[in-house]
Amino acid sequence: MITAVFWAVFFLVVRPSDWYRYYPQMLFGAILGTLCDLIGVATGQWNYLGPTTGGLSLWSDLGIAPAEAALFLWSGRRFSHRFNWLSWLFWPVGNTLGEWLLVRGHLIAYGHWRVSKALAFYLAFFIVLRLHQHFLNWLEGRS
Repeated sequence: MITAVFWAVFFLVVRPSDWYRYYPQMLFGAILGTLCDLIGVATGQWNYLGPTTGGLSLWSDLGIAPAEAALFLWSGRRFSHRFNWLSWLFWPVGNTLGEWLLVRGHLIAYGHWRVSKALAFYLAFFIVLRLHQHFLNWLEGRS
């Protein structure tokens, strides 16, 4: 259900002619999400209690993360620099709140993880996504 919401929002707000612009970010978001989950589960930071594959939540890594990465990039392009701080506030806080709801709903169990670590993690996650986009722009000759 959550995955469908992210993809529905993506398909509603991004024009079909612009979808190709978001593919690299979607792939990178899926890889980064999977890598972070692999490290988190392997080090006992958290466990998924719902359906998993090898302890990983693929519905999150391959379902939510690509659409979310694209929407993050879209929101950064869509809103002026004056309101860009709202995007930087919305995505980490929204993800932290969503994770907290999943913990309360008994789909995730924290080991050595806490909400404060989650907020710092999501801020770093979105910083890495933005750096990836800057790198892609640099490769293409756009600044």
